[in-house]
Amino acid sequence: MALWKRGKRYWTYFSVNGVQWRRPLCSPGASLATTNWQEACRLEKEVIRAAVAGELAPRDPSVKLFVAVDDYLEAKKATANSKRTIAFDAERLEVVKRHFGDVKLATITRKSIEGFQAKRRLDGASNRTINMDVGALRQVLKRFKQWRRLEDDVKMLTEAGGAPVGRALTREEQRRLLDAAASNPEWQHVYCAAVLAANTSMRGVEVKHVRRRDIDLDKVWDVESTTGKGVLYVTHSKNETSKRQLPLNKSARDAVERMLKRADTLGHTAPEHYLWCASQHHKFDPTKPARKWDTAWHALRDAAGLKGFRFHDLRHTVVTDLLEAGEPEHVIEAVTGHLSRRMLEHYSHQRLKAKGQMLERMEERRRMGTA
Repeated sequence: MALWKRGKRYWTYFSVNGVQWRRPLCSPGASLATTNWQEACRLEKEVIRAAVAGELAPRDPSVKLFVAVDDYLEAKKATANSKRTIAFDAERLEVVKRHFGDVKLATITRKSIEGFQAKRRLDGASNRTINMDVGALRQVLKRFKQWRRLEDDVKMLTEAGGAPVGRALTREEQRRLLDAAASNPEWQHVYCAAVLAANTSMRGVEVKHVRRRDIDLDKVWDVESTTGKGVLYVTHSKNETSKRQLPLNKSARDAVERMLKRADTLGHTAPEHYLWCASQHHKFDPTKPARKWDTAWHALRDAAGLKGFRFHDLRHTVVTDLLEAGEPEHVIEAVTGHLSRRMLEHYSHQRLKAKGQMLERMEERRRMGTA
């Protein structure tokens, strides 16, 4: 018998008649496990009593994936301190469920997981994303005592080294992508999202969380320019906690204006309404951000002949363009927000290239006597 903490919340781990139990210690009616040690001791005694009396259902190895996922997520709600962590696992496990279907956990093998990894790579997912998918599945299998038979054989994909972090579009590929997007009205939302990302370096999650109140088209950021007007405030981001201001160039502004016009047509006029809002069966909910646009994005990129290109690679394209132009790194980071160490290392060759070209231009000017 063991009483232990996961984060700030108490769990119990014990064995009754050879059956092992691991449970969050929740008081009656509570959705989260207790943080009080004395209450945890009392609740542990109740749980053990229920297990001895046969009132708790044991982990059935024949349980199916969908039920197991629901059980895992429900248990995680008892200890998670952030709704985002639960939503993240739920998102990853939706991908797992779509691939495997409602199979028995006991039928998931090393070979079937390797097949999942291969299929995800063909679909264009990064190694890191695939590892997060498998990691979520691993937690479900662990909860139902099905991981030990697989842990020595299932290998996570290499994230360090190997393939680069991301891919940058060439000028020709950018033209093809945007031309293909503009050709189909059904792709308007993802087209505008792609234009905005390609001109601001915004992540997909940042675009999806843009509300009407986050846009100020009247704010002037360049008094010397006839087009230097319009600012977007990034309020929801993957890494940053502070608000980020992004000046809108003409292309980005046009994309935002198209989405505002679309929202007006749909009657989504409140300041808190999302421009890229949730939709299901062609019914829109402007009070919630879009969860995904995979179907439209995959159709768009394939139409442009860019199979495997990720929406996030638009961000890589912006960073590459700016570095190749020799723009100051501190200004680039002010626009793009946080850049991971790995991402910076990946782009080090671009910085080196820009610096080398600058020094060659200096040398050429000296040779021509113009320096």
